[in-house]
Amino acid sequence: MEEVYLARVFHRESMPGNLTGVVVCPSPPRPRDCQFVARRLGLPDTCFVWKSASGNWMHRTFSPYEELTFCTQTLLAGAACLQAGKDCPFETAIGPVTVHRDEGQYWIRQDVDKARRLKDRSVLHRLGLEEQLLGGEPAVTGVGRQRLYIPLRSPGILYRLTFSSEIILRECRRHGWTGLCFFAVMDEGHVALRVFTTSLKGGEDAATGGAALGLIGYHRFQSLGLSERVRVEQGPAGSEKRGCIRLRWSSSSPSVWLGSPVDVLMRGTLVVRQGG
Repeated sequence: MEEVYLARVFHRESMPGNLTGVVVCPSPPRPRDCQFVARRLGLPDTCFVWKSASGNWMHRTFSPYEELTFCTQTLLAGAACLQAGKDCPFETAIGPVTVHRDEGQYWIRQDVDKARRLKDRSVLHRLGLEEQLLGGEPAVTGVGRQRLYIPLRSPGILYRLTFSSEIILRECRRHGWTGLCFFAVMDEGHVALRVFTTSLKGGEDAATGGAALGLIGYHRFQSLGLSERVRVEQGPAGSEKRGCIRLRWSSSSPSVWLGSPVDVLMRGTLVVRQGG
């Protein structure tokens, strides 16, 4: 019988972050069953973990609409729910990832590639973005999931943006991206971010760890003047759909640390099942 947990990740004070599902399976689940359960739970992301024959924890993540090759929030939530101690190693779809517990928070360390300049800028016209609104060159990067990053000149411009889910999905399919990320630098230790993603069928996410990691990849492409500790506040202004992600990085290392407190809210038994 599968155990299921509900956890809250990427939160602080007035920012609720994201609710996250963790399903602990006694044997390897079928992907179609995982997708069915994730859709029924209706959470932004749900991970499924199980022990392999070698004793390692396997980890796969599904949104209500698709499987994600890499998801930081379910990794952090999974480690908190399993209570595996200071270090919790997982085998993910893109390779091994270890979650570390430190200073009352959960952290992962990932190498982040330098962003690449956007070659086809016609997407800006289709999104209705004029050049004078930009705060730098649009670029593409990602950890497991490629996203377009568009810097904007001010938070005011950032928070006025509105897009239909159809245009987000159309542009992502056209270019092979999994999301569009719009951001504005508030100061050297604070970035405001908004992310529209295929995993939510073109909708806006409250907190996206992989997208936050990509900000450092962008910084390596075009300096944003960031310090080595950055707070990323994501989501639309004045909304409850917001999250907070913490980053630690160094110019001397390709790796970036991403962290958050995790609150495990509930534990129970999964009764939702796929027929057949």
